[in-house]
Amino acid sequence: MHLAVYTDAAERGGAESTMSMLLEGFSSDIRVTILGPHEELICWLAGRRPGTRYVVMPSVHDRSQVREMWQTRVAFKRLNADIIHFNLSSMSSCQWALLAALTIPNQKVVVMEHSPVGTWSALSNRLKRFTSRRADAHVTVGYKAGEIIETLGGLPEGSLRVIHSGVPRMDLSPPERDSGDFTIGMLSRHDPVKGIDLAIRVVERLGPRYRLIVIGDGDEREALETLVVDLGVGDRVELRPYSEDARNFYPNFDVYLLPSRLEAFPVTIQEALQAGVPVVATEVGSVREAIDDGETGYVVPVKDVDAMAAAIRKLHDDPELLAAMSERARTVGLERFDADRGVAEWEALYREVLAG
Repeated sequence: MHLAVYTDAAERGGAESTMSMLLEGFSSDIRVTILGPHEELICWLAGRRPGTRYVVMPSVHDRSQVREMWQTRVAFKRLNADIIHFNLSSMSSCQWALLAALTIPNQKVVVMEHSPVGTWSALSNRLKRFTSRRADAHVTVGYKAGEIIETLGGLPEGSLRVIHSGVPRMDLSPPERDSGDFTIGMLSRHDPVKGIDLAIRVVERLGPRYRLIVIGDGDEREALETLVVDLGVGDRVELRPYSEDARNFYPNFDVYLLPSRLEAFPVTIQEALQAGVPVVATEVGSVREAIDDGETGYVVPVKDVDAMAAAIRKLHDDPELLAAMSERARTVGLERFDADRGVAEWEALYREVLAG
């Protein structure tokens, strides 16, 4: 099978991390080509799977770029892939490239939705409905996320198929812990939707002996650093840059915090649970499909700093509860979010699509 994967993402996020995990897991009889307009990102994705080619494509932002759309169509047709998999980081991602692919007779197309961020215009919404009806498979990462995407996009109820992609099991090698403070952890790009500003306010609300470590990068970093100074929590908040071994830090977290304003099915929650770290998360997207509230963590209202702080303090004040939740989190994480199962489901979907 020749599988082409197209992404128009310019930086790594959950959508790209999930795709990289799938690429690493696919069987050897799947030949892969990565396509997209941002060379650094598609080169990184291609590097996740030995022998993978990549092709830099024109960037297409709107309907006026007829020439770029035609060039994109020509590139797709010349590639002659069995399936083109469009990896959408938001509902409006990849739309013009997807439209170009759908004009190629007999070209099989699969669309994967990673985020319930609504379409950015009325035209974008019409394109979403048009392309969704014509794709050979339209997939998302969680049931609740799928319901939200269907509602925002005006799509038929139940039109999105759900595959929980999971995360790979890893033997983690955490660095030596350098503080006895109760440590709250996050792995997140610096983006307003991720709610890192709320996490900083949570630590300010909790007071001394609580510490926040955020591992990631992004455009919001300067604003977050300013907020840390303004709240006077510079001795208790660390904004560390992203690194490829970031997952090794999970065992050093007492609790994982996901204060997002919007999500689908966060990869980091699955990773934290596998590492045996209870999660406190806002009720966004398919979070309740990952967290068993009161057993592997707590689900709290969006933007509710007091509720986040109260849940974390409860775990801090009850070591036996924390230990029980940690053990349950590890069990659930390993049983429910095994990447091998997700890879097998995706391979089965591809075979189904090819079978017509």
